[in-house]
Amino acid sequence: MAVTGQQIRSAARGVSRDAARASTRESTSWQGNAKTSEVDQTDLRLLRLLALYRAVVGVALAVLAAGTDARVETYAAAFAYAAWALVSLFTFQRFKGRIPSLLLVQLTIDLALIAFVLITTQTRITAYAAYLFPIAAAHGWFFRSRIAFAHAAFAAMVLLVAEWFVRDVSVSGVTQAAVVGAGYFLMTAVGMLLGGSAASSEELAISRSEDIRRLAQVNQMVISELSDGVLAVNADGQVIMSNPRARRWLTGDEATMRPQLHIDDVSITLSQRWRSFVQHGSTVDGSPITVSVGPRGEGETGIAKSKVLLPRFMPIDVQQDGGTIIFLEDLDQAQAEAQQIKLAALGRLSASIAHEIRNPLSAIKQAAQLLGEEVQGSEQAMSLSRIIDKNTERIDRIVRDVSLLGRRDRGTPEMLSLPNMAKECIQELIPHINAHGGYQLSATSDVYVKVDKSHLEEMLNNLLSNAWRHSRKNRGSVRVSVGSNFETQRAIIQVHDDGDGVPKNVIDKIFEPFFSGSGSTGLGLYLVRELAQAAGGNVRLGQSTTGARFVLELPLAIVKNPG
Repeated sequence: MAVTGQQIRSAARGVSRDAARASTRESTSWQGNAKTSEVDQTDLRLLRLLALYRAVVGVALAVLAAGTDARVETYAAAFAYAAWALVSLFTFQRFKGRIPSLLLVQLTIDLALIAFVLITTQTRITAYAAYLFPIAAAHGWFFRSRIAFAHAAFAAMVLLVAEWFVRDVSVSGVTQAAVVGAGYFLMTAVGMLLGGSAASSEELAISRSEDIRRLAQVNQMVISELSDGVLAVNADGQVIMSNPRARRWLTGDEATMRPQLHIDDVSITLSQRWRSFVQHGSTVDGSPITVSVGPRGEGETGIAKSKVLLPRFMPIDVQQDGGTIIFLEDLDQAQAEAQQIKLAALGRLSASIAHEIRNPLSAIKQAAQLLGEEVQGSEQAMSLSRIIDKNTERIDRIVRDVSLLGRRDRGTPEMLSLPNMAKECIQELIPHINAHGGYQLSATSDVYVKVDKSHLEEMLNNLLSNAWRHSRKNRGSVRVSVGSNFETQRAIIQVHDDGDGVPKNVIDKIFEPFFSGSGSTGLGLYLVRELAQAAGGNVRLGQSTTGARFVLELPLAIVKNPG
C-alpha cells in the first residue's frame, strides 16, 4: 500500500507542531528534573560530549559523501556542521536555564544536515539516520519525560519527508523509516532509564553528603561542648583540630589557634608524652602535666595561671596519615566534682543523723533544766548545768543547720527587697548579740531578688552574726552595703567587718562544712554557700585590706530608684 507525499507532509507538520508545543509546555517540568537553574557539571560534560560527537559525524558525512557523486554544497554543509559543533563547545554556559530550547535547536540542525545530505547524495535513509541514535538517547537522558518522545517522533517524520524527496515513497521506504523511528524511540527510552538511574544516584549521593555534613556538624558541636580538651595531631605533630576548651587551656585564646601549630609550640611536656606514645604505643609517664593558662584574659591581673591536666592518647587515622587524638582532663575540675559529690553524700548522711539526734537531744535538754532546778544551792552543780545547756544549744543549732541543708532545694521563691531584708535581719539580730550601733547599712538602690524568704534570712543572719563575732565590736564595726551589677544581672550584698581578717592558710577551707576557728558550729558559711547556689547565686570572700569582706551574689529581679 503506497503512502502519498501529501499525507507524509501533513503528518510531519503535525508532529513538528506537537514537538514545539511539548517543548514549550514541558520545559518547566524538565527544569525541575534537570536543574536548569544552572548547567551542572554532569550536564555540561554530556553537552560537550555531544558536541564532539557531532563534529566527528560532520567529518564522517563528508568522507562518506566523497564516495558518491555529491555536490560541493554537501562537503561544505558537512564541514560547517563540524565547525558549528566545535564552536558550541565553548557556548554552553550562556544557555543557563534554556537547555530545552538549545536541544531542540540542535536537533533541528542535525535533521536539516542529514536531510540535506540524503537529498544531495540520493542515499537511502538507513545510511545516515543511525547517526541520530546517540542524540536521541541524550534527549532521553536530559528530559526524562514525553517531550523526549516528541523529539524522537519529530526526527522520524523529518527523515521520512527527506526520504520522500529522494525517491517515491513505497512500502519498503515506509518500513525503513518505521524501523529508524522505532530505533529513535528505543534509544530515547534507554536514555531516559539511564538518566533516571543517574539522577537517583546523584540524589542519593547528595543525600548522603548532606547526612555526612550534618553528622560532622553534630560531632563538632559535641566535641566543642566536651568538658575535656581535645586535640587532633597528625603524624608530623601538627595540630589540625582542637576544641575551645583545649585552646583556652593551652594558648589562652578560646576563639582561635594558629593554623598548622606544632605540638612543640603548645607544650613541651605534652609533646614529649605524645612522642613517647607514638614510639611505644603508650606513655611511660602517666602523671598529670602542668600548663600555663593565659596570659591573655585569664584573670583580673592578666597574670598567667597554671592548670593541672591529665593527658590521654588515642591513635586514629587523621586525613589518611596516622595521627593521634589527645584528651586533656582538668584534674582541678574533677577533684572539685568529686568533692561536691562527697559533700552531697555527707549532707544526706548528716541530715539523717540530725533527725535521729533531735529526740534524745530534747530529752537531755529537759533533764538538764530539771537538774538545774534541783541544785539551785550548789554553784558547782549550777556550772555543770550551764555547760550542759550551752552544749545542747550548740548541738541544737547544728541539727537545725543540717536540717535546713536537706531542705535547701525545696524553698518557695518570692519577690523580696534586699535592703529591707537586711535591715530587718539586723534589727532582729542586735538584741540577741548585744550589737547596738554595731551595724552600718547602705544601699545604692532598692534591689529586689526572688528567693525563698527563710533561706535569705538564714544567709543574712549567718553573714551578719559571723561578721560581728570576728569584729572589734565597736560602733559601725560591721558595714553592710547593697547594690547591683547590671552586666552580670546580679544583686550584691557585701558584709565587711573591722576584725583581723581571714588567715591565708584557711582561706580555701572556710566554706567547708564543720570548719570552725571560733567555737561555732562550722556550718554557717557552708550553709550560706549551699543556699546561695540553690538560688542560682554564690558567696565568696572578697579582697580587703582590713578585716574580712564577704560578698553574696543572687540573681537580680528588679531595681527601683537607682542611686
